Amino acid sequence: MHALKIPLTGFFVGGFAVVIIGLLAHYTRNNVRQMLQATILVILVKAAVSPQSGFPAYIAVGFQGLVGALMYRAIPNYTIASVLFAIIAMLESAFQMLLMMTIVFGKSLWEAVDKFFQNLLSSFHLPEDTSYSFWIIAIYGSIYTLWGLTIGIWISRLPKRIEAIGKVELVVNNTTDNPEKKKKSLAGKIIFLLSTLLFIATVFAFSGSMSKALYAVLRTLAVLLLIFGIIAPFMKWAMQRWINSSRSKHGEKLQPILDMMPQMRSYIRPAYQLANERYKGFGRYTGFLFILIVASLQGNDE
Repeated sequence: MHALKIPLTGFFVGGFAVVIIGLLAHYTRNNVRQMLQATILVILVKAAVSPQSGFPAYIAVGFQGLVGALMYRAIPNYTIASVLFAIIAMLESAFQMLLMMTIVFGKSLWEAVDKFFQNLLSSFHLPEDTSYSFWIIAIYGSIYTLWGLTIGIWISRLPKRIEAIGKVELVVNNTTDNPEKKKKSLAGKIIFLLSTLLFIATVFAFSGSMSKALYAVLRTLAVLLLIFGIIAPFMKWAMQRWINSSRSKHGEKLQPILDMMPQMRSYIRPAYQLANERYKGFGRYTGFLFILIVASLQGNDE
């Protein structure tokens, strides 16, 4: 989903991560140290097998792991802790996206939204002085809150369901593919970096002499280049350095997880096929996740 830039990635991937953290709390008996160590391992694995993930994804993972470890430790009731944790984690994902949109497009984005609705509703003689951008943000946050509530309730029932289901047999076909990555020359990277910095400096230096519309477009382009052309590559470079330095420390735990990844990926298709056989409607999607989790926990060798 990160590679294809699918919208609402945090909505689904973040929700799945919350489920896993909830299970981690259950199986470690709310051990903060083990949960934080697991969070570090997840970040290392994520960087190794999913390099296309943006830096905000790593922030979300770190936030979820830290908050989950603390909340499950502080709240003895598993159901209450699961619901509160899921809601907080989903709200962080929602407002992280809103913050990124504001950074990229500026305050003018929300002003444009308000202006659009004011012009639209004035045709129907409806109130024009309402901040519609506020209500959009409120509705957006409410959707994520309800999603967090749903996930939290699902998590609270999951351990008993896993214990009751017994062995799940999946017939898998293990295949691995290793696509080659193209490397850019150092000279090309330096030229791109200098050109990007020059463009950004020019946009902000001559902002006063441009029309408001042109500046809004160029500012957005400059911020996108800054984030994805300079900051994101630098953070990936720093992350890679951290990974390389952490491999010696966490190597014994990291390598077995990386070795397991092809096998775990091979569960996806048969888990979905089994869910189609056992469940109907929307239940086949939650059933798919449930079967996938159970098969991964059991370490199916078929």
